[in-house]
Amino acid sequence: MTLTELARLAYVSTSTASKAFSMSPEVSEQTRNMIFDIAKKHGAFKKFYRSEYPNCVIALICPEFDSSYYSALISAFQESLSRLNAELTVASWNFSHESIEKLLKYYDKYQTVDGIILINSPIPNTHSGAIPTVTVGRVSQGVRGDIDITLDQITAVREAVKHFKSAGVTDIGFIGDKYTGSREKNLRAAIREIIGEGADIAVSAKAEERFEAGGYAAMSSIIESGRVPRAIVCAYDRIAYGVMRAAADNGIKIPEELLLVGFDDAPASAYTTPALSSINHSIKESAEAASRAIISKIRGEEYDSDITISCPLVIRESMNCVK
Repeated sequence: MTLTELARLAYVSTSTASKAFSMSPEVSEQTRNMIFDIAKKHGAFKKFYRSEYPNCVIALICPEFDSSYYSALISAFQESLSRLNAELTVASWNFSHESIEKLLKYYDKYQTVDGIILINSPIPNTHSGAIPTVTVGRVSQGVRGDIDITLDQITAVREAVKHFKSAGVTDIGFIGDKYTGSREKNLRAAIREIIGEGADIAVSAKAEERFEAGGYAAMSSIIESGRVPRAIVCAYDRIAYGVMRAAADNGIKIPEELLLVGFDDAPASAYTTPALSSINHSIKESAEAASRAIISKIRGEEYDSDITISCPLVIRESMNCVK
């Protein structure tokens, strides 16, 4: 519905309707309420209403708050949505499918939010779909949102493998945890595509703990096995930090003896010794694209339902290949 169409239904001029929504004193309270009632009846109130309060409230749901990636993403969404006069509320499902079902049911049934943004989170089959929903980094091929933001990580993974291969390095390992299977899968596919059909990950370690402690323990285990690959891809940077410490404690030099790359491109990665190479998830671009899309959907404007964000490989000292 346009403002002109609404004005026609209210038997007022378009200018009067606009002034009503901007709370102009030129419009009487009776006329303003009448225009508001008609707008609410046709689901267009929040599309036109302007006041000191945000136009809409967006719920952002992510797997956890501990990760530096998710905390940075939340900050980016807060900034991008505030510029669009929208308020952000944040929740975590802690990698529990039962929790995400409850959260979505809660937003559907009991709390008035105008849109939902899911970060690296599945959409349960039980989700009503009544509230506009955006997925960023959808983790399954099942139920999809109104808008899908795809993070193109695989291109950067291929670039990393090509970088290794160009220096004659085909002995590539992977260190992750129980939540990072998709990244291991992408690395395996890239190795087979670039190095050869029969090629595979040389060594794969799944850390029992997460973050730095998990990376340290997994790398220590690999070292003890006597099968240290020439290059290792870590599921995220904080695992890589632990790997770097374990390597240093055991006299393994990076990059002279071990090439290393992580995911997320956390701010600290540029300041480690050596500086850590990483795949950047384009946090600001993802937040901007998702924010614009969901606000456009809520306002009844045109929007792209499928958006792909590139995730560049940032090469630093840890990938300085030495043949």
